[in-house]
Amino acid sequence: MSGKPTIKDRVVEDSERLVSCSYQELLAWAAEHDINNRAAWGRYKEALTGIGVDFDALRNTNRSAKRVELADSVTHKLVLYSDAKASRDRFGICGPDREPVWHGMFFRDKDYDGEQSSGEMAAAKKAVWLASKVAEKIGGVIELELRVDAQWLCWSNHTEDYRGGKARALAESAQRLGVVLHVTHILGNQNPADKWTIAKGYLSWKDSIDKLAESAVALNHSMEASSLSDARESFSMDIG
Repeated sequence: MSGKPTIKDRVVEDSERLVSCSYQELLAWAAEHDINNRAAWGRYKEALTGIGVDFDALRNTNRSAKRVELADSVTHKLVLYSDAKASRDRFGICGPDREPVWHGMFFRDKDYDGEQSSGEMAAAKKAVWLASKVAEKIGGVIELELRVDAQWLCWSNHTEDYRGGKARALAESAQRLGVVLHVTHILGNQNPADKWTIAKGYLSWKDSIDKLAESAVALNHSMEASSLSDARESFSMDIG
């Protein structure tokens, strides 16, 4: 008595089709066969490897293409500063004029757990999210230069999916939100957001969105094409 076909059985059976599939088509095939879930995904990728399909390589190529497409669509550039103080459970974000645009208390969630590096990441993600709201306001695509004193966040500048460590989460957040991100390291005493991590009170991003939309610098096409390249070339300087 034969049992239910395994994931490997189904992949092998349809191998002639799968070996010529694109990344998106492989995702669609998984959904079609009800194996697009965490429990089955590892076995699916292993089965694909068995027929000569490198799923991770296809995924990386797809992500790289999306990054290039997004960079080519940039219409405006924006500078923000972010910082966090876990001992106070607070974050601060400043605009290009170094004045506060959003600050207040953290809430414990998947990004912030009370530890300093999680606060630095959470504040940076808030800055990226804010840039996406500016993009919505102006109806364009933002290239965000995020200035931080948490130097490890500069590893998010890596474009290879296998590099960047935990800083990759910031790059992935930016890509999901349609923001072209470049993180720049500055010294702690040069970060205007720092003092807002110990300030009392709260400033809503909604009170700053019009000001930020006006401060976003419009780019011409030649500047757009070179901006991401320049960011990549300067990465080695950022991480020291």
